[in-house]
Amino acid sequence: MILGVEIENFDVFDKDLAGILIEESIEIAREKAAGKTSSNHNRFRNLDALVGRNNTGKTSFMGCLSFLQDVITEGCAVASITKGRPGFANMSPDITKPSVFRVFFKLKDGVTGKPKYVQYEVGIASNMFKSPYICFEKALTTVVDGDDLKIITILDIKEGQGTIAFPGAQIGETGEVVVDDEHLPALSLYGKLTRYSNFVDLFREIRNWFFCSFSSAEQSSYFNEGGAPGGHKHLNSMGSNVGNVLEYMKMRDAEEYERIVSEIKAKIPSMKHKKNQPEVLRESPDKLFLYLLLLRDGQPRSTIFIETPDKDLYHDMVDILSDEMRAYTLNNAYCQIIFSTHNPYIIETLSPKEVWIFERSFEQESGDVKIRCAGDDPLVCEMFKQGVGMGAIWYAGHLDTDNGEGGN
Repeated sequence: MILGVEIENFDVFDKDLAGILIEESIEIAREKAAGKTSSNHNRFRNLDALVGRNNTGKTSFMGCLSFLQDVITEGCAVASITKGRPGFANMSPDITKPSVFRVFFKLKDGVTGKPKYVQYEVGIASNMFKSPYICFEKALTTVVDGDDLKIITILDIKEGQGTIAFPGAQIGETGEVVVDDEHLPALSLYGKLTRYSNFVDLFREIRNWFFCSFSSAEQSSYFNEGGAPGGHKHLNSMGSNVGNVLEYMKMRDAEEYERIVSEIKAKIPSMKHKKNQPEVLRESPDKLFLYLLLLRDGQPRSTIFIETPDKDLYHDMVDILSDEMRAYTLNNAYCQIIFSTHNPYIIETLSPKEVWIFERSFEQESGDVKIRCAGDDPLVCEMFKQGVGMGAIWYAGHLDTDNGEGGN
């Protein structure tokens, strides 16, 4: 799961941080060891809501992480033009400087099953022809050093040359490495070699991000045109292959299929009294059905990103979805849901530490976004402690500021 993200010189972000990075995690650990507690360190949680007015960067934030995923899996050249993107030079506010992504993770070690903390950094620059290339790449992790923690570098590459921690190496020991393809990050290569367990876990984490578009305007076109036959293991980003997924589930385990579908139908108000799976689901599926089916995937996603999951849902369905998202994160300790919303109902049961406020002054085209955690505001935290829900706090205006500088 993601604990923090910093985006520099990309889209609307100049150098903006949400959550914590690895250096701050060390500080938190040292404070905890010394018996100190601080509310000044807010990281991303298993369930997080992004709130704020229109065009403040919520969609861009998710779009940046979608771009990063494609960089890791497809390379920066392909990532810059796929999914309707206009090319890297048009996404970087200042092409004379690299765009930098830093993401700090809590991962489940694929060997020991224990948690480990890894930060991944990648810089993408434009050459003289405005074509993107990987200009640097870095990976850091934490290790126990006596009674203390320290940060060690396990990958450090600049302009295609650098060092990497090879399998079996001592802590802090690295060897030289060269990446010949300037469009591909080293993580995309070493993340597929099973002996490099740190990179395999990191690559798998990013590859398994799921960007949900069930509420997108493009979703309905698939059902009008019809879809390809056959069973699919997982829902696609638009949920347009739901019929294929249901077919796969039924063929794989008919009893499990009936159990899951009956469980979902029992939770959706409009479907509770329908005995059989409605045929209309194959043509225009209920969005809540899609969300609940996604949250019951046998291979849960590392992080699910959803833009306005409450769109087109009646208020009682919003309550159901909110409960189901919480249950998903409780049942899958290393999984996470990050969603944006304009609806106070869906965040009513969240804590201040799970709500992230995006603000923007609009004094310039990019670079004036501010991201803060509601958990940083003492008044909001005290109101929540006294029993006021986050939805009510938001509706009352306590999450908004007039000047966009944070605080109340």
